[in-house]
Amino acid sequence: MFGGFIAFLYWGLKLYRMPALMIFPCFPALAIPLNYLLLRKKLANLKAMPASGQPSPVPSNFHPMAGDTSSGMQTFPASARDEALVRTPAPRQIRISKSGRVVMWVAALGLSLFVVPFAASVYRQWALYHSFSNVRGLGWGIALETIVALAAFGIWRGQVRECDLLEHGEVVMGRVLRQWKDDKNNPWVEYEFTDFLGSLHKGSANDRTNQLFSGMSLVVFYDRDNPKRQVAHCSTLHEVIAPSYSAPAAPSAQELIRKR
Repeated sequence: MFGGFIAFLYWGLKLYRMPALMIFPCFPALAIPLNYLLLRKKLANLKAMPASGQPSPVPSNFHPMAGDTSSGMQTFPASARDEALVRTPAPRQIRISKSGRVVMWVAALGLSLFVVPFAASVYRQWALYHSFSNVRGLGWGIALETIVALAAFGIWRGQVRECDLLEHGEVVMGRVLRQWKDDKNNPWVEYEFTDFLGSLHKGSANDRTNQLFSGMSLVVFYDRDNPKRQVAHCSTLHEVIAPSYSAPAAPSAQELIRKR
């Protein structure tokens, strides 16, 4: 279907005169092989599951404790890493995560596929005529470049906001209310947290860790002056470099004797 549609655009509508416009139908077509490979991998995982239909066990590193009696939801203690993250004072040191690098590179590659061919075509035609009056499809190209620039600005603005909250925002331990997956099988969580004034706030975020479920704790960063300006640490492309945390060692026999 994509091949026929591309052929119709190329020869039927004569878009070979403006090859930069062929990016629109070709770019989503490139995602079809990738989607096919991902579906094959997911299908293999489904076939490897046991046929008994029993639910998967709770991870061994989580132990249920007394939950909220009003909601009846089991709660789980926060991990040592999350506790260390909450104790990290501002300004915090951050770095881009491994998954964040992949996302940013894919976004940069996708945007460059719209920019580079048009820029090369304009430069080639300008080199021949030394004028922009003979450049074909200049209006469409400018509109396309404007859309790409707005998309790049939106990505940059979102990352600036995220870095600001991670570095200077208030940090608190929230609780996952529910977990679900959207139409693209991306995990999402709904959470709640209490700010420094005791007010309860709710939000939703994409769970990039794919390890959260109802009752678990998660770290939330928010603006002290505007708590609605918030971000869950599980959904960020950056991560906070929290100091290593370990339980205090038990006192030795000699230390106990000295204290006595």
